[in-house]
Amino acid sequence: MILIQKGILFGIVISFMLGPAFFILIETSIKKGFKSALFLDLGILLSDAIYLLAAFFVAEKINVWLSANEYVQYVAGLVFIILGFFSIRKNYLKRRDKNLDAQGVKEVESDETKIIYPIQLIVKGLGLNAINPGVLMFWIAACTYATNELKLTDVKLFTFFGITLLTMFSVDVLKIYFSSKLKEKLTNNTLSIIGILIGCLLMFFGLAIFFKDSL
Repeated sequence: MILIQKGILFGIVISFMLGPAFFILIETSIKKGFKSALFLDLGILLSDAIYLLAAFFVAEKINVWLSANEYVQYVAGLVFIILGFFSIRKNYLKRRDKNLDAQGVKEVESDETKIIYPIQLIVKGLGLNAINPGVLMFWIAACTYATNELKLTDVKLFTFFGITLLTMFSVDVLKIYFSSKLKEKLTNNTLSIIGILIGCLLMFFGLAIFFKDSL
């Protein structure tokens, strides 16, 4: 029970850590709805699971590789800066378009789009989380904490992080659900403002990653 409680607590704490993925997930749930954000979150959690496995088995080699290849943080930072810029630009242009009504424009989805779009969201979530080197470093630190401080090994270690990931997913579903409900109460102008704010935050995180060693 103690192991389960610690795993749940750790998962809840991680779920509310303010990073790029957190804000993109909230924006997606508000602007595109519950299902879209859920597929995006599956990609994010898949990335976390992959990094967690990497931290289990090759943490030391990864640390050496990241230290030897400083360009990784610059690439990651630049990607978030670009994403933030385009988010600001796209939503600013939408605010200027006075032809959009309060409900927005509904797009008709084909059967092919219904299949491909969820896959695109999963890949997007996986990619956005994977390009942030801080995520990998966090899971390496988490594995170190679990093995050195909590004295977990083998089955208990996998159980702890399995509960952690399951808790993260459960909390994310709740965040997505309540955020998606806001969509019905927000105008397109408000949604555009949210998009601009998210873009600014992405650029901030990009700059923070880019100049991490200088701060």
